[in-house]
Amino acid sequence: MIRSAFLILALASFAPLQAVADPPTAHLPMAFEATIEPGDTLDSVLGHAGIPATIRAEAALALSGVYDLTDLRPGHRIEWTAASGDPASLRHLSLFVEDGVEIALTFDGPIAARRLDPPVRETDRRETLTLNGTLYDALMARNAPERFAVDLTALLAGQVDFRRDLKGGETFALVWQEDQLPDGSIAGEPRLSYARLELTDRVLELVATEAAGPVIVFEDGEAVQRSAAPILGARLSSVFGRRNHPVLGGVRMHTGIDYAAPVGTEVSATGAGRVIFAGTIRGYGTTIDIDHGGGVVTRYAHLSEIAEGVREGTRVKAGDEIGAVGATGLVSGPNLHYEVRVDGRPVDPKDQDALPEQEIASADDLNALATWRSETGFISGTDGERG
Repeated sequence: MIRSAFLILALASFAPLQAVADPPTAHLPMAFEATIEPGDTLDSVLGHAGIPATIRAEAALALSGVYDLTDLRPGHRIEWTAASGDPASLRHLSLFVEDGVEIALTFDGPIAARRLDPPVRETDRRETLTLNGTLYDALMARNAPERFAVDLTALLAGQVDFRRDLKGGETFALVWQEDQLPDGSIAGEPRLSYARLELTDRVLELVATEAAGPVIVFEDGEAVQRSAAPILGARLSSVFGRRNHPVLGGVRMHTGIDYAAPVGTEVSATGAGRVIFAGTIRGYGTTIDIDHGGGVVTRYAHLSEIAEGVREGTRVKAGDEIGAVGATGLVSGPNLHYEVRVDGRPVDPKDQDALPEQEIASADDLNALATWRSETGFISGTDGERG
């Protein structure tokens, strides 16, 4: 965007700043910009700037072909140019949204929209940490993604208690990929490929062959768990057991675990199974129940929506998207309520015996384990010693 030829207007009042050069003529384009605030929409911002409803509607229609305007979030920016003194005479409009993406509209002829993705460079990150405090602190010391502290705790919950089993001095190795923008910032979410935790009596390894797929957990070289976290990058806000109810008050049994996350955050099936309910339950709000066999059912509640194609009878695999975080039902704020029931009785979802045995490691998973061990300098044996 060429800003030097334009007179930048103040956002709050959409009035010109004090001119520092010759006054603009009636035909000189003028530049405007706005930052989306909570409650704003594209229509409300442009309407406040005096742009007629017909033009706003045409712009929204053109944009809908390349961008969902309901995805606009606080912090996103809008920039546009118009003829001086005539807000209806739009020349150009751009939305700057997440990950450096620009959605550009032109008005010289039929309104046309296009998405401009910045160039990204996929980078590999590898870190070997020594845990002398919390996993979170160790990750922050190496500028590693803080969300891994939550993700790894959830994915390894059946094998290790990060509060009790770590004595200090444990080795934790991580391999992940991230997309870097030209300015050095990171776009999107990091993708964990491999993790290795060396405890005093055993070695735990985690392998993910697909960015959004399930992960395989190995203990001393033996595959012991194939699962996906129900949600990634979220804060564990409530655990299984008795607690003070945040809405009803008083001490009540909490039959699952809660993950606090923004509305719309993707929710995944934690294991393979068949959807036996997809609808609304009093108190739980929009809910999905998945039967995994052996009397085990997982529940995903307070959803804002159910993913397209997910309905009663749908078969899913670990890691499949089934819905999105919401605040439906009896809840104090957006979160995912994740529950495991065995023969109708709620059990702690972190119990490693909560889900039935399923196929764990494929040939691709075993090959990935061997590859990452070799590339990170760990031996391929199962005795837990470093190479």
